[in-house]
Amino acid sequence: MAILAYQSLVSEVQLAPKPGLVDPDSNGAHDDMDYPLFLKSIAALKVYLVAYIEAGYQSTSEQQLFLALRQIGQEAENQMLLATNQINTHKGANFSYALILGAIGRASQTLTLSELVNLNFKPVFAIVRDMTKGLVSRDFSQIASKVQLSYGEQLYVEYGFTGIRGEAEAGYPSLEYVALPTLQKYRMLPEDDRHLILMLTLMTEVQDMNLVHRGGIDGWQMVQKAATVILQETDNMLLVKRKLRQLDTELIEAHLSPGGTADLLSLGIFFERLIQYSMRIKKA
Repeated sequence: MAILAYQSLVSEVQLAPKPGLVDPDSNGAHDDMDYPLFLKSIAALKVYLVAYIEAGYQSTSEQQLFLALRQIGQEAENQMLLATNQINTHKGANFSYALILGAIGRASQTLTLSELVNLNFKPVFAIVRDMTKGLVSRDFSQIASKVQLSYGEQLYVEYGFTGIRGEAEAGYPSLEYVALPTLQKYRMLPEDDRHLILMLTLMTEVQDMNLVHRGGIDGWQMVQKAATVILQETDNMLLVKRKLRQLDTELIEAHLSPGGTADLLSLGIFFERLIQYSMRIKKA
């Protein structure tokens, strides 16, 4: 499973064209990141993907697991930053992969992968909800006394946005109710086309803190509207890709990067790989 998680991170960065994001053809709206840097970052995280699953498999309770994942996750983040010269390439992805992989490990104490697939991974999302219950209120409880706020904290104060913390505490509804059904709906399309449609769908749905941070509410909503328009052309994927390249140019000029979407896109690809692996095991 850790190999599939690693491959999903690589597949996300290899996917192109992705407006505003890093891929092999474009650095998107980033002056300090490129494709080789992302591969270094993913390589630094690889060993920790195994550790997250192991922690889940050996866990004794959801709260004990959450504390263990936080400790491992901090070490993983430090190694990622060391590999990228302190550039934050996968902080959000590392947070979410820790929770999801830890939850899969814990669920695997009693359920096989095939059983998890048949249950649409609902036990995994339930474990994440149990682990992160109260996360938003705990993490933001000290805001009033802080002199300097992170941009996530600033967006919570200004707009009430909870970002990836809220997504986690709700058990990743963007994965359960958006990503998995979208991948199922377009399962007959070539893989890259299917993943580009998933990216666009997530752009229309996700509360993307990276976009809000860089472009405010207007920037975030502009990307949502552009993605909605492009999604109307999915019968012609050549046209979709041409419009995605045009949008990439617009987002580079506007310095907008839908990084929150990218993190959930890679996790959506991961769940798809788990389903495909389960099907191969059944046929063997």
